[in-house]
Amino acid sequence: MISTIETFGHFFLETREDLIRFFLRRLSCPATAADLAQETYLRVHACEQRAPTQNRRALAFSIAGNLVVDHVRKERVRANYAPSQSDDVDFLELVPCNDPGSEHRAMVWQDLEQVQAALEELPEDCRAALYLSAVEGLTYAQIGECLGVSERMVGKRIARTLKHCRARRDER
Repeated sequence: MISTIETFGHFFLETREDLIRFFLRRLSCPATAADLAQETYLRVHACEQRAPTQNRRALAFSIAGNLVVDHVRKERVRANYAPSQSDDVDFLELVPCNDPGSEHRAMVWQDLEQVQAALEELPEDCRAALYLSAVEGLTYAQIGECLGVSERMVGKRIARTLKHCRARRDER
């Protein structure tokens, strides 16, 4: 009798190239394709731990299709809310030099006061999510646990906070 691990290993060897080609056709990134293929095998294995499947290959490609959709959605969100190159330059200008003049110091304090005012306009849950991420360095999953919400909701709150602060900065 062949063990489950041996059959899963054989399945892995049989389908790995097909699965990576599946991801490459949809995403055009070899590294992402390899990562998502690995995630697919982990999820297939987890599913089989709960209940045996009749068609492991169909399950794998169904999971793979869902992973592609999830990946594309996450990339869209990142593209919408990630700071652009011009935003990075603006933030760098706020960093004081080693010997700032009094005028520069006053401008930096004014900018900080504007950011603080913009943050105070937002609900506590948005400010808390940003603080836990930016200052405490927690992951979205950890923040979600602390605040009692999903990772997705944490992402939305942080995105909302950053968008609001950018809008206030651009009003000047």
